[in-house]
Amino acid sequence: MKKGVFLPFIVALGAALVYLLIVNSASSKLENDKVIKRVFVPIRDIKEREVIKRDSIKWVPIPAKYVQKDALTYSTDSDFASVENAVARIQIPKGNQISKYAITALSPEAGLSSKIPARMRGFIIQVDAASAAMIKPDDNVDILLTFTALMKNNTQQMVTVTLLQNIKVLGVGGNLGQGLDAKSAAGLQSKEEEAAAYTDSSTLSLALSPRDAQYLALAKQQGTISVILRSPGDGTNYLMEIATFEKLFQ
Repeated sequence: MKKGVFLPFIVALGAALVYLLIVNSASSKLENDKVIKRVFVPIRDIKEREVIKRDSIKWVPIPAKYVQKDALTYSTDSDFASVENAVARIQIPKGNQISKYAITALSPEAGLSSKIPARMRGFIIQVDAASAAMIKPDDNVDILLTFTALMKNNTQQMVTVTLLQNIKVLGVGGNLGQGLDAKSAAGLQSKEEEAAAYTDSSTLSLALSPRDAQYLALAKQQGTISVILRSPGDGTNYLMEIATFEKLFQ
């Protein structure tokens, strides 16, 4: 082949190869753009240290190339467990992808304040270990106060009054209702049992209005506090008379 013919042939072959590479690259990019992943996003702004509930998140499909590093992705409904009941480390705006670094597990380390409803207060009281073992986070309880009262005839009697009703339990010891896996639950139980070896009491975290918190703090100084468990769904505040030994034996 003559030199004058060979050179244009080489140039044409090179151009064809370059064109083929460009076409393949564009085709590959187009195929990658078609890859869709599903990521978790909040349906409203989630505040810092807020406990994330299932009704505040959803999954949305987006091209894989736009998925942020360490974003939490959805494949099956069981993946909701990776986000539900977690605590937001930072504010997560509506529609933003939720990454594993933006959340932390609900635990005493994350702080009790994340579970306290708006305009309420978290009140910590000591209860006997037997009572604490029967109460779980999100149960409702009534608070009783037993104290020595001065009666109208100037005699003193032990009386019991129902001080507060239908009070939400935020946590029992280190259990904040975080939905622990078996390994974490066993670890928490071991810590609780170790602590119980040195005391026969446990802590109960309650959600109280500021007013009720004041009265419970006062009541603790005047007598003995008892906690009784309510039936699920019973939100009625009952009119309760003061209990006395005199009435008991009538």
